[in-house]
Amino acid sequence: MQQINPRKRRMSRRYAMQAIYQWLLTGNEVPYISEQFMAEEYFRQMDGEFFTKIFTGVAERYEKLCEHLAKVLDRPLDKIDPIERSILLLSTYEFAYCLESPYRVVINEAIELAKIYGGEESFKYVNAVLDKLMPILRSVEWRSSQSKRIEKEDE
Repeated sequence: MQQINPRKRRMSRRYAMQAIYQWLLTGNEVPYISEQFMAEEYFRQMDGEFFTKIFTGVAERYEKLCEHLAKVLDRPLDKIDPIERSILLLSTYEFAYCLESPYRVVINEAIELAKIYGGEESFKYVNAVLDKLMPILRSVEWRSSQSKRIEKEDE
């Protein structure tokens, strides 16, 4: 099994978010956008396999991801800022299809992306949405973390 490099994973998420944003706004084909991000200056900074998995995964499962998000959003997805929408789609995909990524890592990475690329308060919205979505898509992991939290409080 290949060792996971957290820094390269972080960069993969950053570039995947940018690729999703570009895909949403331009409607360009996924292979065309992927090719741009596979250029050497990007590729050596990231886990290319992970980037491909999450970017193409979002595109392939876009409708299903929208369904998941619709359950917890306070407005239609198309009314959400494109940066926040890209981050939410990326994170929802990771919750649903990348079980090797701990939910806390997914949420923390999403918050960091929102702080870097989103509006001044967008990280709060992203955090709130993901906090509602996570127990739905990662119920076993969430229940386990709640049990551990309660055990610590009882000590």
